[in-house]
Amino acid sequence: MIDLKFYKIFLLITGILVFQACSSDDSTTSDDADDDDEETTYLISETLFNSSSLVSFETITSTLEDGTSAECFQLTFTSNPLENVGPFCPTTINDTAGLGFYDGATNPGLRVWSADLLNDIEADGYDMVNDDGTVNVDYFNSATDSNLSYCLEASANDDLQMVFVIPATPKLASSNNVIGEVEIVGVSLDGIPTNGEPPSAINGPVQFTSNSDQINFPSLDPCGGHHDPSGYYHWHLVPQVANQVLTANGITEVSCTNVTQTNDLELFGFAKDGFPIYAYATEPNDLDDCGGRTAATTEFPDGTYHYVASTITAPNIPACLKGVSARNSFQFR
Repeated sequence: MIDLKFYKIFLLITGILVFQACSSDDSTTSDDADDDDEETTYLISETLFNSSSLVSFETITSTLEDGTSAECFQLTFTSNPLENVGPFCPTTINDTAGLGFYDGATNPGLRVWSADLLNDIEADGYDMVNDDGTVNVDYFNSATDSNLSYCLEASANDDLQMVFVIPATPKLASSNNVIGEVEIVGVSLDGIPTNGEPPSAINGPVQFTSNSDQINFPSLDPCGGHHDPSGYYHWHLVPQVANQVLTANGITEVSCTNVTQTNDLELFGFAKDGFPIYAYATEPNDLDDCGGRTAATTEFPDGTYHYVASTITAPNIPACLKGVSARNSFQFR
């Protein structure tokens, strides 16, 4: 659990103004303003983000999920800031491509798109490989056969903008927010959305499966990201420790080469509740039930609560969030 005593001391030391309700009805008198000579310090600052993909950084008042109002940062990024993402789906049964979270009867778990996975999919009764060895791939650009199963590979749309609304000062919730399938978790410093577990092969979401003899199975690249059908790239792994996750899950055929793996600890981004997310080369042993801890980092030398990406489990994003997030915390346009 969060060391609340330490956290409160940290807030006082750094001058963070804690908003319990953060209501727009709150007022400050002129005397109060005279007494408040020091500038408020926040965990989130514009300088932490990639300036080449950050379009705007604004302060707004927004409604939180608990119904209160709060000062929030609205961050807007361009879509798809990374180059050379992939590979995703295999073209033939002899290809080795990206990753998939398989929940079929035969060898479920984090798998590589290769002959072994495709043969297991076929053995479980799903027709994904044709007689000539080619794999059915749905690129979301043409009609598909409802009697066949497909590997899903959406294309990029670089004309989108990603908009995130994050409380300027984290506010602890009365209970943990357990992250659901494909639920938004936060944003990387590049402006890439980070989500919970990707859609499963067999059990959902409903829009990907039309009957019990068909699966439409999303593919991730070896760093744990892929494109949404709308065209924006997003993560299901914190990629700076992706290779440790692959190794822990027995995957040696592919590796994450598009993102440098950390050899110390690295700020990945921020959760939607405002707390930082870090990748540690060596996962600490004092993490709480949401995978978080209070400690000093390069960016926060006085210490702060932050989430830590798992180096073992997949997906390796926080299992739950401690803070209250904004309503409509992520949109794309």
